[in-house]
Amino acid sequence: GLWGLVNNAGVSTFGEVEFASLDNYKKVAEVNLWGTVRVTKAFLPLIRRAKGRVVNITSMLGRMASPSRSCYCVSKFGVAAFSDCLRQEMYRWGVRVILIEPSNFVAA
Repeated sequence: GLWGLVNNAGVSTFGEVEFASLDNYKKVAEVNLWGTVRVTKAFLPLIRRAKGRVVNITSMLGRMASPSRSCYCVSKFGVAAFSDCLRQEMYRWGVRVILIEPSNFVAA
């Protein structure tokens, strides 16, 4: 079985909405949102059987928008919503769904 799953993959891009291409939105969402959904769905039967947990790493930008970060924010808002829905659905199975929303870390 599998007791725990941590989804931590993430990419970002910068640019104001007017100038960010749809391809940028798609590329960021493909990794950050759809990658999380795909991996979770693949392993959820094993997690459910073990009454384990799913941990999704998002960002404070998954709850709070920021200028020039719309591609990233859209994807992380999606992961937050996915996690909230999954948490409610998995409650009856004894599976915990945890969302970790780190702040902005800037390398020195």
